[in-house]
Amino acid sequence: MRTCQVIAHRGGAAEAPENTWAAIEHTAGLGLAWMETDLRVTSDRVVVLSHDPGLSRTAGEDVLIRDLSWDELQERDAGDGRPYVRLDDALHAFPELGLNVDLKEAAVVQPALQAVRAAGALERIRFASFSARRLAVLRRQEPRATTSVGLVDVAGLLLLAEAAVPLPHTRWGWTNGHADAIQVPVSWHGVPVVTRRLVAEAHAAGIEVHVWTVDDPEEMRRLEAMHVDAVITDVPTTALEVLHQA
Repeated sequence: MRTCQVIAHRGGAAEAPENTWAAIEHTAGLGLAWMETDLRVTSDRVVVLSHDPGLSRTAGEDVLIRDLSWDELQERDAGDGRPYVRLDDALHAFPELGLNVDLKEAAVVQPALQAVRAAGALERIRFASFSARRLAVLRRQEPRATTSVGLVDVAGLLLLAEAAVPLPHTRWGWTNGHADAIQVPVSWHGVPVVTRRLVAEAHAAGIEVHVWTVDDPEEMRRLEAMHVDAVITDVPTTALEVLHQA
């Protein structure tokens, strides 16, 4: 029987300041295998955890990360009283934690891959992006990388699933390990995305279905009953209780 995993969205953004050391510590403290996070790059190619391109929401300063060097950025409070988290530091500090990393900009692809390789952490990273092209670039540079499927491709797969057409997994590289998960919202602009047929077809192709961002307990139970493989949530403590994993 499949178990619905809990993935802490930005480290559990409703329970700890997002994408901070406190968030990573919170995720690890809950015993979770995976944390979802976001990657940006500084002007000197240091990869850091941040969803936004700038600091206005988290640090109250109207400046872009790409315009700051690491030395400049580390002087800013990321939201937990400590500096922004470098990807390489997080990989070394938490060697048992898997990171589901969203490549938020094209410029971060190469330095992120270099940081992961240098840490010997390729096997515990899943690269994700809204951009199928960004993921394709990464796969070409590192054939061993594990990725999710880009949203444009997911839309095509949803249409195929609802038309009861077998998923073309060889086309997407699924048979040789490039992509191991579809990561999708419950719905998109009012159109259901996560359907029983999509879940069944994905599983038949050997692909997991992860759903974001799920914070409502009843929705968690509904998705678990549909046999999705993971919920990505801002409230991982609640999710663990609801899904009987506490």
